[in-house]
Amino acid sequence: MKKWLAVLGVLFLTALSGMNVSAKEEGKIAVALGADLTAEQKAVVLELMGITEEQLSGYDVVYVTNAQEHQYLDQYLSSSVIGSKSLSSVMLKKGAPGSGVTVTTKNVNYCTTGMYRNALLIAGVEDTEVIVAAPAQISGTAALIGAVKAYEKMEGTTISDTSLSNALDELITTGELAEAAKNVSSDEIEKLIAYIKEKVANGELETDEDIRAAVEEGEERFGVDLTEAEVKRIVDLMNKLEGMGLNSSYLISQAEKLYSKYGAGIVNHADEAISEAVSDAVSEAAGGFFQSLKSSVKDFFDSIFK
Repeated sequence: MKKWLAVLGVLFLTALSGMNVSAKEEGKIAVALGADLTAEQKAVVLELMGITEEQLSGYDVVYVTNAQEHQYLDQYLSSSVIGSKSLSSVMLKKGAPGSGVTVTTKNVNYCTTGMYRNALLIAGVEDTEVIVAAPAQISGTAALIGAVKAYEKMEGTTISDTSLSNALDELITTGELAEAAKNVSSDEIEKLIAYIKEKVANGELETDEDIRAAVEEGEERFGVDLTEAEVKRIVDLMNKLEGMGLNSSYLISQAEKLYSKYGAGIVNHADEAISEAVSDAVSEAAGGFFQSLKSSVKDFFDSIFK
């Protein structure tokens, strides 16, 4: 069985490595700027992104308005937190196949790179370098909207409001938990959320009670103490993520990381790429897998979990 899974893993990763980005697309850049930036603030932001005004004219550029911030964020944050001006800005650079999503933040004091990365993966962003920049220290929550809008422009696609809403939910839930938890770093909160997401992705958590039990395990493992309201927030979030296909997204994300790390040597680490929790489902669907290689690997895994 292990040998079979190793072969299947190599085939899966080989297909994955060639399906996302052409050589022509790699390096493509899109920028989302806050619509309320002054000329001076815009210059600061561009410098932080490492680009000039002249270079900007050759990129896909979108502007995020304060009205858009309120449209997407009002259900999660108070108006006083969102503010009345749109300043957070984002640069996206298309990466090589399998490079994953990397995030750097500059002048952002609320959202961590891990929060952005996880939320962007849920929104469907792939193989992209992301730089979030602001002219001065601000929360940066609105920058996620800019990242999604810039990604849509760059790819000529549309990310659904449901996906964006769920991505925002994760980002803000993680941020609020990190802010509320005493003597716990945001890193530990991110690890807790990732720990529970992994269990959901592996099909281990079928009920709200299962998720609650996993939260309790995570609290003990990462030294986090949550209130009942915070536990319920995580349960609700996990149900939303599972409903939009967390399983396949998680598997692909993990496979990309392993491919980047081991390259052709992935065959020696196949057990890491294909978890025991899904090996039976993969084996049963092997015939369908080979028929589906000509189409999206993501579509294949979606079909497994339907």
